[in-house]
Amino acid sequence: GLLKDPGSEAWMKVLSSLDCKYSFEPQAVPCSITWRRNMPNTLSTPDGPMVKTEEEKEVLVLVEPEDFLKRLFSLTQMIQILEPDLHKVLPLAGLEGSFTKTYSLAIVGLDAYRQYMPGKWQCQGSSRRALVVLQLWGNVEVLFLDMWQEFGQHVSALTKAIAKRPYKRQLELQELPFCTAGAWASGVCVEKDGTRLWQVWKRQIQQFNRVSPATAAAIAEAYPSPSLLLQAYKECSTEDEKRLLLSDIPVKSDVSSKDRRVGPDLSRCIYLFMVSTDPDLVLDLST
Repeated sequence: GLLKDPGSEAWMKVLSSLDCKYSFEPQAVPCSITWRRNMPNTLSTPDGPMVKTEEEKEVLVLVEPEDFLKRLFSLTQMIQILEPDLHKVLPLAGLEGSFTKTYSLAIVGLDAYRQYMPGKWQCQGSSRRALVVLQLWGNVEVLFLDMWQEFGQHVSALTKAIAKRPYKRQLELQELPFCTAGAWASGVCVEKDGTRLWQVWKRQIQQFNRVSPATAAAIAEAYPSPSLLLQAYKECSTEDEKRLLLSDIPVKSDVSSKDRRVGPDLSRCIYLFMVSTDPDLVLDLST
């Protein structure tokens, strides 16, 4: 069980280090770990509780090596059946609401048990097929661990992932800041007639390393859209001419009266970005 093995103290230490509450209670699935989260109770009455507890879908079941091999052996006997009855192999599959849960099995010390009990349950090929059935047909992940400390680390990682789920879900629902039609405070909304497209193009140029707003504005004024810049590249006769196309564009500066230009390095970077099809190409050689 979760606490019967002497080595279970190792994973208990990991559990105690987590920033969460835990308790040991009877479970519908023996030797299993479930997670619950406190949520605001939006349907509560004035006199009712403000917080409700919801159970997460993940269920981690600890299975003894001998018990797992017995169940795996039973599954290999049914492997020829088109639709093997996993209810007989995994009691958890027959529980009420099991289709809304995500089960995973953890087996600690399976290799050590096989070495200690040589000759038992030696059916490697059938076992591999049975594991495939468990994962694909039963949607059950099987995790083999050598030590209890690894079990604790897995519980810790899973707990942190579950805790961060609402935050990640909220981020996915938020509009991306670089979407032109987004509601981001500093975003640019492009009209259907193309109004403000120049501002989006200027911001894209400014995303290059060490490109100031003044430099980006100078390039966007010379070539107000990406298509116009691509057309200018096509009209160049040599490769060097294409790379240096933007280098002599003057850059206005409110800070200094000294004349500045875009320069050959940035001109080369933008050219390669616009025409290259190599996803691994390094644009800025100075980084």
